[in-house]
Amino acid sequence: MQIKYDYVLDKSKIIDIRSSLDYNEKHILGSVNIPRIILMSNPDVYINKDEDYYLICDKGTVSLSCANILNALGYKCYSIIGGIQNIKE
Repeated sequence: MQIKYDYVLDKSKIIDIRSSLDYNEKHILGSVNIPRIILMSNPDVYINKDEDYYLICDKGTVSLSCANILNALGYKCYSIIGGIQNIKE
């Protein structure tokens, strides 16, 4: 599932799955950084199945792949279209 950044109402539910280095260079205020490998290895530690989450990566392709996997596991995740490169903040 994909969503445009403009339609994300709760920025605190944005999970930036890029590396900490990339996150520190540029990120969305209010987002949280959980690198992809950490999130995907044990999602129950970081997210729950009762809430919506919005994943963002560099261009939107990696976050889409992760969202698809997490959704198949019963989570409610959306990939932000175009990734951080598409955000003008």
